[in-house]
Amino acid sequence: MKLPPRIDRRDALRILGAGSLATLLTGPAGAEEATGKWDEKSIADYTQRLFDWLKANFEKRADTLGNVGGTAFKLEYDYLAPSDDKKRQRVFERFAEGRLAGKATEEHIKTCLTEFERIRKSLVAAEAIASAAWKGGEAVGALTEGRIYDSTISAARLTVVLDSSRSMTPYLEPLRKEITRDFANAYFVEVNGCQLSRPAACPWFYAAPVQGVNPFTPDRHIPQVPTVEDLPHATFIRWTRDAPAALNCMVDLMKTDAIYWFCDFDDPDREEVIVEFGKKVLAQKTKLYAHTLDKKVPTLLSTLAERSGGQVVRKKI
Repeated sequence: MKLPPRIDRRDALRILGAGSLATLLTGPAGAEEATGKWDEKSIADYTQRLFDWLKANFEKRADTLGNVGGTAFKLEYDYLAPSDDKKRQRVFERFAEGRLAGKATEEHIKTCLTEFERIRKSLVAAEAIASAAWKGGEAVGALTEGRIYDSTISAARLTVVLDSSRSMTPYLEPLRKEITRDFANAYFVEVNGCQLSRPAACPWFYAAPVQGVNPFTPDRHIPQVPTVEDLPHATFIRWTRDAPAALNCMVDLMKTDAIYWFCDFDDPDREEVIVEFGKKVLAQKTKLYAHTLDKKVPTLLSTLAERSGGQVVRKKI
């Protein structure tokens, strides 16, 4: 797909003007796959990260069913349950070490994924009942006014998206401390990079229960466990790099009134992806703060931050 020329500030103001947010291009952006050389150890490593995320996510959902939905839910694992079977234990150990034979590796991954999908379907069925019975909760709390470095921010539900790429990692802990000083309840997510070159694919990956919002609706949860054919190791990496998903999640699922996005703006972007996100930000009256150390923020994002009532922050940490 041929991209239009980069837009200037005047065009950005027109696109993001009051009452109109035109889509610059129609049709989906081209998918970008996770790249790199894979060996048995790295495949096992990232597949296990997916398994760990699924287990943790399912445990949280089961807890929410009990604590919020009022119905206890038991995660009934079989193959993935603790076992005294020495043969099974060796399979798990060798897989973790990247020493399981090729065919055995595929069978192990397939068995795990099949079991996770069975558990997911059971959760979905229980959540559908809980969702229908959900009667709402307390409204979002009062506005908190605080400072993050030189910026004064007012928000009832501040969400923070952090670029956790290698170059930005050293700054994350100091930034967390700075933000939580005045915003103790800020919600943080980390994304490996800040690429805005494709539409959001997995907003649910970055979601958590929110006060006053039904936690059982399908859009808040993984729609299907990846299969072996989906290359689960590569799929998981794509989830962790999906900056559009993280940003859209903050608006659509976390119902934030202010987003603080810290990144280096060193990755590709497509203007139609920014515009789609901008529509939601302006419609929900969410303020966007874009913090970069020294790189220039793309024109359209800069204008969006201004129009939303937020700002661009260029400050070294």
